[in-house]
Amino acid sequence: MLPSTLPITVNTESGEVRSHVGAEELAGIIARLGGEGDRFAVVERTERAAGAEDAESGADAGGGGDHYIQTWHEGDGPYEVEYREGTAERHFGVRMESAGEVTAVFVAWARGEEGWADGYAWERVRFPAEEEPGPGSDPELLAEAEAEAGRMIRCGFGTAEEITEAVSDHFHADGGTPLSVPAARRIVRRLWRERLAEQEGWPEVTDADRVAAAFAALNGSGVTARMHFACCGNCAFTEIGGEAAEGDHGFVFFYYDDTRHAADGGGLLLTYGAHGEDGKDGEEGGKETAAAVGREVVAALTTAGLSVKWDGDPDRAIRVEPLEWRRRLPAA
Repeated sequence: MLPSTLPITVNTESGEVRSHVGAEELAGIIARLGGEGDRFAVVERTERAAGAEDAESGADAGGGGDHYIQTWHEGDGPYEVEYREGTAERHFGVRMESAGEVTAVFVAWARGEEGWADGYAWERVRFPAEEEPGPGSDPELLAEAEAEAGRMIRCGFGTAEEITEAVSDHFHADGGTPLSVPAARRIVRRLWRERLAEQEGWPEVTDADRVAAAFAALNGSGVTARMHFACCGNCAFTEIGGEAAEGDHGFVFFYYDDTRHAADGGGLLLTYGAHGEDGKDGEEGGKETAAAVGREVVAALTTAGLSVKWDGDPDRAIRVEPLEWRRRLPAA
């Protein structure tokens, strides 16, 4: 009897990620493709499918390199279907006319069925040389790219495609980057899959979930609360006023480097204060209104079940620690 779900992870252009989907669910994903921002799906095995073989040579498909099948569909055009078994030399493509055809091939591939690719005139997909740096092309650059991608994934706020673009841009200089988007995507895809596997062992509610719950409560009580907000503290201070809802009297945020610090195993630093005139009632009055906001933030965090370090001084940041930052990857 065939399993009710397939041992795969599906990534779509919209940033959606689904694991262990059923054949009907996969069919629905493929059938809907075609609109702006939702034109492709990439499928990877989450575990070795029994009997999976390379359709062209019969070689074991469980070796090194990338192993996936994907499709692109735009408007009423055909489905561009490709699969890769390890290296660029083992990357093949073909056009299919219907979502049903594509689904049947994807399901057979996912189950490792013998001859899953038979009946189609697959042709090798050739890539420009600049898009295919091999694993040994620059070990130091690839190691740095992997570290940067891992850090962004651990933060838990970007989609796989956003992180891919950011990792490639991380090396941008003199009008170009030595790490192409396809090369960055291969790194991100692997680390993303590993993070999804880690998530399966996480508790139902993590510390990152508790932070999100506290911020949601603050947003509903007159404090503008923003997570992973802006690239730096100066930008965050400049922009937080524009985020305020009518009647908001205070704010709290943590910016990108704060998230990275938490994701790297440190505590989470929170910046807070009073909006507008609430924070300008003389030096002492301004400090007291800021401290009052700080007390609201601390109360929300402790109610959510988090430990907080703050001495009540409005000139000091609130620190959430100890903290194990485990934020689930975005599903969409």
